[in-house]
Amino acid sequence: GKGKGKGKGKGKGKGKDGKGSDDGGDDKGKGKGKEPKNVDGEDADLANEGEPAAKRAKGGDRARNDIWREAGTWELSNEAYEAYYQKQAVCPAEDWPKLMQALRTGLPVAVRINRNRLGAQGLIERLQEMRETCTGDEVREQFAPVHLTWFPREVAWQWPGLERRVVKKDKRMTQLKDYLMERERAGLISRQEAVSMMPPLFLDVKPEHMVLDLCAAPGSKTSQILELMHWTNPGEEPKAPRGMVLANELQWKRANMLAHQVARLGSAAAGVVNIDAQFFPELWQRKETGEVESLRFDRILADVPCSGDGTMRKTPYIWKSWTLKDGLSLHIRQLSILYRGLDLLKIGGKIVYSTCSLNPVEDEAVVAAALHRHQGAIRLCPAPDLPGLKAAGGVDTWFIQDEEKGPQYQCWADVPEAKRSGKGKLMPSMFPPVGEGSAEVLASVKANCRRALPHLMDTGGFFVACFEKVGDLKPTARAKRDERWERKQAEKAKAAAAAGEGEGTQPATGGAEASASAAAAENEASSDDEAPVSKAATEEAGGAAAVPSGPPSGLKRITREYVPIAGTELWSELKEFYGFPDSAALNFVKRSDTVQRIFLISDGLAKLLQCEVKMPTRMVLCGVLALEKATSSHVDACELRLSQQGVGALCQMGLKRHVTASREFLLRLMREKELSYEEVNTAVAAGQVKGWSNIKWKNDQVRPGSLALSLFPEEAGNGASLVVVAEATDGTLELAVNSAVDTATFIEELTCQPTVDQILAAAANATAEDNGEDVNMAGDDAEDDGGEADVSENA
Repeated sequence: GKGKGKGKGKGKGKGKDGKGSDDGGDDKGKGKGKEPKNVDGEDADLANEGEPAAKRAKGGDRARNDIWREAGTWELSNEAYEAYYQKQAVCPAEDWPKLMQALRTGLPVAVRINRNRLGAQGLIERLQEMRETCTGDEVREQFAPVHLTWFPREVAWQWPGLERRVVKKDKRMTQLKDYLMERERAGLISRQEAVSMMPPLFLDVKPEHMVLDLCAAPGSKTSQILELMHWTNPGEEPKAPRGMVLANELQWKRANMLAHQVARLGSAAAGVVNIDAQFFPELWQRKETGEVESLRFDRILADVPCSGDGTMRKTPYIWKSWTLKDGLSLHIRQLSILYRGLDLLKIGGKIVYSTCSLNPVEDEAVVAAALHRHQGAIRLCPAPDLPGLKAAGGVDTWFIQDEEKGPQYQCWADVPEAKRSGKGKLMPSMFPPVGEGSAEVLASVKANCRRALPHLMDTGGFFVACFEKVGDLKPTARAKRDERWERKQAEKAKAAAAAGEGEGTQPATGGAEASASAAAAENEASSDDEAPVSKAATEEAGGAAAVPSGPPSGLKRITREYVPIAGTELWSELKEFYGFPDSAALNFVKRSDTVQRIFLISDGLAKLLQCEVKMPTRMVLCGVLALEKATSSHVDACELRLSQQGVGALCQMGLKRHVTASREFLLRLMREKELSYEEVNTAVAAGQVKGWSNIKWKNDQVRPGSLALSLFPEEAGNGASLVVVAEATDGTLELAVNSAVDTATFIEELTCQPTVDQILAAAANATAEDNGEDVNMAGDDAEDDGGEADVSENA
């Protein structure tokens, strides 16, 4: 509800709908406010991935951080929900009991391994061993993971016998929980719901692609796309992708959480912006000739806000809060985001539309409306061949119902006039299309869309469809209005100038963005919260403008936060000390408010930063932190030292102060923290260190300062690498990794993963009776899995 209290104990609090008091319990106040909704089409409440859904929703409170905490009080049924979906026939009638049974059980734990990290292969081998060891063991059967065969290269795993809430609360899971948490902090794994991994696989991303994630928070799909861009074939050396992944999020706080999530990967191709996806601005790039053209993306992911009624296995309060209006209220926004994504997509590019809802009005209706409107310009792509993936196809018939006991409208013609206007009105795009080409549209929707149903693979519910743009889009009505308005404004300005009254005036602009789009973007650039969307923007499905006919006047740089350092004294100093190639000048930027941190960006992000827009965007992250101000430095060293976060990316782009070493030498340095030059020279003579001459200068002396130290490629294998920052001083080589946790992680990656018995030690030594309480619901959830109470992944 909306009532809030002031902590545990005797604190009292008031809410809009009622009063609440805390008398020794955990209640935060009572009210009649509606339950918060899942609106993001994303995996829920994992570590380090955004703000809790209940906390974001109006009326949420801290008690909701553990939504299963009082799971025994949730009634896992909703007559309206069950009646609606049974009539919509989203699954065969004979499978309906299985679907309902699955929705009433908790969601299994699933993880995705980052195969670009050195410990990835060792972790895969340990999970294989865990499966073999625990399968058939009466005590440890639940710990046997299953490889998700439909995800390439054996990096996705799920524990069918372990529910997420059990791992959180059961003391017998302590070692397993800690094991997963440590590897997540190190960027080795991402805990992500299995079906949430589907959309990036439908995108077919390549390293050179310009990718846009329109609704990215909390970031698990963005991270997955980045990892895919860094993948190499066996035997190939790791290469930095030339493209980029631009992740967008509307809410400022969630955008910062998103940036934190993707920064763990250390990729120079990652960018985060803070914009309303419906009004994502037109990007203009200037050619050497001075001409201006639009920048278009190769791949776009539109994982749109949704009702989230496919996530009941992890968000049980939806059983109580779900209503028929949930999906209807989001339809226009979803369609508008998809239309804007299609505008921004280049011809030949692909866009994936996805939700974590089972509702056809949020799924097939949106897809069919876009297909029908842009017939001949877009088409649905067949689902990729992913062996082992079990999902239903789309539906080609559905009805619209807005009242629990009201009529079910089969087509727009059935809708009474009173329902066609005002608040909560129904729209033609909600219904199956009619007219020319409608039969072909519905046949394509049924054949090419995929709906993951919980009982098919023991997952949550999900919907995904992939479009390819094959021609120019049909202009929207709004685009036509804007073009007429632009012409009138230009004519007025021209007339004023001819009369001698136009000096200093500028013709108003529309072009790429509708006036409503520009206003919304301006609001977001100056506010931390969601900007209000104008009535005009929501009156028409697909409010974003189509491809503009020409650039508007008054263009500005896309962002003020990040500034290139090419041509500055700082760049000259960095190039001389670290040996960066001249061609990398545009790949280094700094924050506009400081020179203490330098970021490395990919060629794709460098291209983006040269773009211009009507209103500057709010950029939260651009690339990876590569260099930072040293607390103290040698007189002959550069004041900016290498950052552990970006040192791997720097090595891939041509860092000269780069030394390689054997596993034995790296382990010794990490354990002893520093080695004398005499010991290093001995290792050089023994072939344990190579490239030591890269950091020498006058009279063949070692030049003090920061350097990268990496494992021999032949010892790393599988395209993975381990790179650490070291410091050359007067006579010693010192490890510059400040975090003891990071050092321990590196040592483990160089040695081996813990044994299965060590990982599951708590399970072997504890029993449910030892816990003294219901193991499924034990404890308080003030601190989340990732050790940070305010950064749980959102639903």
